[in-house]
Amino acid sequence: MFGRKVNGSAGGLLLVALLFASPLSAAETTYLRMQTATPGSGYYVFSVTLQSVLQQSLPVKINMTAGVTGPRSPLDAARGQTDLYISSPSINHFMRTGTGMFASMDDAPELYNSVRQIMTFPAGPYHIMVHETSGIRSLKDIKGRRVFLGAPGGAATLVATSIVEGATGYQPGRDYQLARLDWTSGLQAFQDGHVDMLIMPTPLPSASVEQMVLLEKIRFLGIPEPAFESDGMRAVMGLPGRTVTTLPAGIYGDNQTNESDVRTIGTWAGLGTRKDLDEDLVYRITKALFENIDRFHDAARFLQDVTLDSALQQVRTPLHAGAVRYYREVGIEVPDALIPPEAQ
Repeated sequence: MFGRKVNGSAGGLLLVALLFASPLSAAETTYLRMQTATPGSGYYVFSVTLQSVLQQSLPVKINMTAGVTGPRSPLDAARGQTDLYISSPSINHFMRTGTGMFASMDDAPELYNSVRQIMTFPAGPYHIMVHETSGIRSLKDIKGRRVFLGAPGGAATLVATSIVEGATGYQPGRDYQLARLDWTSGLQAFQDGHVDMLIMPTPLPSASVEQMVLLEKIRFLGIPEPAFESDGMRAVMGLPGRTVTTLPAGIYGDNQTNESDVRTIGTWAGLGTRKDLDEDLVYRITKALFENIDRFHDAARFLQDVTLDSALQQVRTPLHAGAVRYYREVGIEVPDALIPPEAQ
C-alpha cells in the first residue's frame, strides 16, 4: 500500500486520511486469544498474571481459554486459531521431529515452522506423590496399584511413564494400572483415594499440592540414581526443558512425611505465539512482560524465577521477530539458532 505512488488530489486526500487515522488506529483495542492449562496450575497463574499486565499496559483485550492440553496449543497457533499460549520445549521438539504425540501427524513438522517463542521460565519439579497410608515407600512398591501419570497424550505423561519404567522396569497395563483421566479428574481421583500414586510437574511450592497435604499425610518419592542411567530416562533427560532438581523435605509442612530431600526432574515452560502475529505487537508484549516483572514475582513464589536473565535458557524454537527486537534492545545476546528467517 505504502509502496504505491498516488498522484493528484486523490493522493492528497489519501495522505490526509492516513494522517488523521494513525492516532485512532494506535488507540484501537486489539483482541487476542490465549490458551493455558487447568485453573489452579502454575501455568494458569502465569497466564492470568500476564493477561492482567498486558491489559493494563497495552490497548489489548485477551480472551483466555483454560484447560487446553499442551500438544494442542502449538497446533492451534500454527493454524492461526490462537495468538498466545503456554509452550513446552519438549512438546516443540516432538512437533518439530514428528515424534511422540505427533508421530501420526505427517504435517506436524511443517506446522512447527509457523510457531514462535517469546520466552521460557522454570515451571517446577515433577512431584511423585503417594498417600502415607498406602504403604508405598518407593516406586517399586506400585506394582499392581492404580496410578495417575497425567492426561493421555501429554508430554508430562510420557516423562512420568519413563520415570516409572526407568526406576522399576514396570510397564502400564502389565505391572500397574494406569488411570486415563484429564488433569482435573486425576487430581480429584488421587485426593479421593481412587489412585495410589500421582506424578505431575507443578511449581514449588504448588498451591494444589498444598491443599492436598492439608487434608492428609503425603509422602514424596524420589527417583533413584541408577534410574537416570536407564535408556528411557536418558531419552527423557535429553529432551529440551528437562533438568535434575530436588524437592526439599518439609516444604509442604508437617503432613509431608518424607524426612529427606528427594531427587526428581525439573521442567520448563514458556510463552509461545504464532509466526504471523504482528511484530510490533509482540515486541510490546515482551517489553510489557519484563517491565512489569515485579507483578509476576508478587503473584506467586515460583514466579520469582521468571527473569530476563533466564528468559532464553531453555528456548530451542526460533523466537518471534518482535521478541528478538526487544532482547536486542535491552542488550540480551540472542543465539543465531533462535533468530527466525524474518528477523535476519
